[in-house]
Amino acid sequence: MDSDELAGALRTLPALRVRTIDAEVQVVVPAIDDAVRLHADSVLRARQIFSPRGDPALELVVRQDDALLPLIVLNDDVVWAPVDPAAQLDSAIPVRITNAPPLVAYTEMERDAVGAARALDGPMIDVDAVSATLVLHRCFIVGAMRFGLRPVRAAAWWQHLAAALGDDFCLGRFRPDREWDGLLVEAGGVRLLHPAPPPARDLRAEIDAMTIADLTALEPVMTVARADDEFIASWRRWVPIPPRRFRELISAGLPDARFEVSLYPDGGCAVDLRIAPAGTLHALLGLRFSFPERRASLDEIRLTDQARGSGLFQRLMFNAEELSRELGMASLSLLATGVGSYALARYGGYPRDPELGRSGALSGEAPDPPGSAATRRTPPARRSPESP
Repeated sequence: MDSDELAGALRTLPALRVRTIDAEVQVVVPAIDDAVRLHADSVLRARQIFSPRGDPALELVVRQDDALLPLIVLNDDVVWAPVDPAAQLDSAIPVRITNAPPLVAYTEMERDAVGAARALDGPMIDVDAVSATLVLHRCFIVGAMRFGLRPVRAAAWWQHLAAALGDDFCLGRFRPDREWDGLLVEAGGVRLLHPAPPPARDLRAEIDAMTIADLTALEPVMTVARADDEFIASWRRWVPIPPRRFRELISAGLPDARFEVSLYPDGGCAVDLRIAPAGTLHALLGLRFSFPERRASLDEIRLTDQARGSGLFQRLMFNAEELSRELGMASLSLLATGVGSYALARYGGYPRDPELGRSGALSGEAPDPPGSAATRRTPPARRSPESP
């Protein structure tokens, strides 16, 4: 791409500040107080997509050396692929982070860095896990630096974690890296403030204290099929979150959502959601839960023509997954056929560019909660007498 073409694509995200300096395009993301710096001739293409939450985003395919790398830019965040731990560690035994995510967002990187520091405050420390976390966070930060980002706050937390771990770090030595050393010098001027953990809410007490008045107060966003004592007794028995939280999860980012909840004494539950701003139908969503079996089913998700291409599909799917997770469901099943199966394959996540998938640059499993990581040491293959 040329500079003007790339800058024009990035300016479709109004919160970004984009400028070109010769062949370099600088993209300031005020929400994270950092900037992406790209050479336009290294960007093969850009396409407008939606994030898993339904927010508009731009997916770039960037060539660096012989690799094709994804870079996803949003109005308030940036997403990239971490580097390989082998590029960071000088170890005779290869180390693999078994739960390293294929992609990481800037905001996730900073949040997890704080979470890792908090993990050191406990009475017992898993040195292997903390060592793996140190490696993983360095892979996050170096991955960001490939695109010109300078994540000094995350680097400062990395320094804090490394100093606390000290000689107990058990995964070898880090390779020399002048750019990394320069970032740590910048990070030395960052004042770290341990954010106070959010106040814990006693969800069980809130559930036990719920009344019919509490249910009717959630209307018109959330209504229940029968707001009576039997409904309240069933909720207290089966549902692990209060109705307030239930409403927050399923309607997040959907100001026009209205839904009805049916709950039965045997632990069956149905949610029927409708989005119809100004009386014009945009979307329908049908969810079913079995609390005894810990199983969720997506029975229906339907968008009208005017709602397609707006990110609404991604937001509905995201909210359904988040609600299922907090309800303790072990699985979320759905049946997608015809156009529906195409939609799920096409819009289910990112990166979207097919060449990024073929390049083999992205692999990994879902990450563990912040502050933990797992490692696997892979010993060198034994050679037979015939091996060179």
